[in-house]
Amino acid sequence: MQRANRLKTIMTAVRSPAGVRVSDLVAATGASAMTIRRDLGELERQGVLRRVHGGAVSLPARGARPPFALRLESQVGLKQAIARAAAELVPDGSSIIVDAGTTAAAVAGALAGRDVTALVLSVPAAAAAGERPGARIITPGGPLDGDDLTWFGHRAVQDVLDFRADLAILGVCAWDEHSGLTSTSTQDAETKRAMLASARRTIAVATPDKLNTSATFTVSPSGSVDALITGALPAETRAWITAAGVDVVEAGEAGAPV
Repeated sequence: MQRANRLKTIMTAVRSPAGVRVSDLVAATGASAMTIRRDLGELERQGVLRRVHGGAVSLPARGARPPFALRLESQVGLKQAIARAAAELVPDGSSIIVDAGTTAAAVAGALAGRDVTALVLSVPAAAAAGERPGARIITPGGPLDGDDLTWFGHRAVQDVLDFRADLAILGVCAWDEHSGLTSTSTQDAETKRAMLASARRTIAVATPDKLNTSATFTVSPSGSVDALITGALPAETRAWITAAGVDVVEAGEAGAPV
């Protein structure tokens, strides 16, 4: 099969709700597994799809995001490595705000049992932080989002603004060189802006697939973040982030190169 037709076949197959496996694409195109993986890498760089273990899934529309359960199962080892690196930067006795999202929830879990006062913005993060006694856990008011059990709305934003934090652990929906940090919802963007306003220092935590992408609603310029903890980055991505004044920490999974 010609390359153009092969890429078209991949883009059609990946729209399946469950995504597509490399083995299925090998059978559909007659190409080798190595060729399919190379094609998937190219299409991922173009923002067409996202690679997962054994295959690929389609990216959501710009104003949407994958369901929480799907995000929770994605890149678990890397998120845990990011969480450990973030926890090392949190001093004992500090007050922190922990954002919603699966990577931020992993940070909350890494802080379980620590001497911190934490305002946590989702039920999963609160549960993770409370796995062991030690941390003082506070939650905001307001309604809960039905998917990821995140507090949102005016009450939650005001509670964030009233909490004067030493450090904010900021989740990332999307972040690129030209748009800065963006989000898939107005509520989340507003909450993130409140976190930035309330904390003396902000550490963003994100897997590399959140970078060089943009969502619908503006959060802040890149320079509003003090540090980013992520996985291994291409040199050009690291360059524009550090040029904005952001310190970059590349965390590696246990046993994996950084």
